[in-house]
Amino acid sequence: MFGTGLANALFGLVALLCYAGATVLYVVWLRHPQVSAGRMATGLAALGAVGNFGFLYVRSLALKTVPYGDLLGSMALFGLFLAAMSLILEARHHDRSLGPFLMPVSLFFLLLSFVVPGGGVPRPELRGSVFAFHVTLNMLSYSAFAVACALSLLYLALGRQLKSKRHNVLNGPVSRLPSLSYLERAARTSIGVGVVSLAAGLTMGFLWAYRVWQEQHPEWLLDAKIWGAVATLAFYLWVFVRAHRGASPVTTAKLAVAGFVLVLLSYTAVNLFFSKVHSFT
Repeated sequence: MFGTGLANALFGLVALLCYAGATVLYVVWLRHPQVSAGRMATGLAALGAVGNFGFLYVRSLALKTVPYGDLLGSMALFGLFLAAMSLILEARHHDRSLGPFLMPVSLFFLLLSFVVPGGGVPRPELRGSVFAFHVTLNMLSYSAFAVACALSLLYLALGRQLKSKRHNVLNGPVSRLPSLSYLERAARTSIGVGVVSLAAGLTMGFLWAYRVWQEQHPEWLLDAKIWGAVATLAFYLWVFVRAHRGASPVTTAKLAVAGFVLVLLSYTAVNLFFSKVHSFT
């Protein structure tokens, strides 16, 4: 157990240092685009994601179940998904402009799970492939919504800069941001991925809860966390449908930002203070 704990700490420390270094280098690249800084940022981000995965893997060996069955463990998975999605977008579009915005969030959530790890042995019922898929898909949806929020914030900020009609609006860091059309399309795609993932995750969660909680917690369906997740899904589905029907991109961007506030509330406050049966995502 001591060896497992040491390996867990080492993987976590490597991931934290790499995420922190990548964050600094991405910001440096955004301000002063140097090929070396950009490549080093990408390399550190990838190495951090590997360390993040190792942190979760070693934790799963120690717990003998999924490593994110509690709130804090799921934060490490959230950080991994954000880092992975940032790297995938960077490779797909040959564009590092999202790194300075997504990498600090990965660092923040991993830091929470590393500094204040979830203690205790997870409850026996928090096991099995159905439960694992439920949590994994939910975290994937939250990560997709986070990316949509970041893209939408960039869209709103860049649109405001362009409307200001300053003569130097396309100089400096702003010139290295993606186009408005790309940000709009990418945000809409991220919302779609989040909707599909959350719908599938909720379905797996309902199946698991019906099988495991029906006798122990017969009123599980009334839990605040479940209704918070359903409300989140309904909201984002509405935003996604509006966007595909030609709604204003500015309105869609503002709704995507507001929706992520709903995600954060469901993910943290509802879990901690209102849910009676959920101690995980």
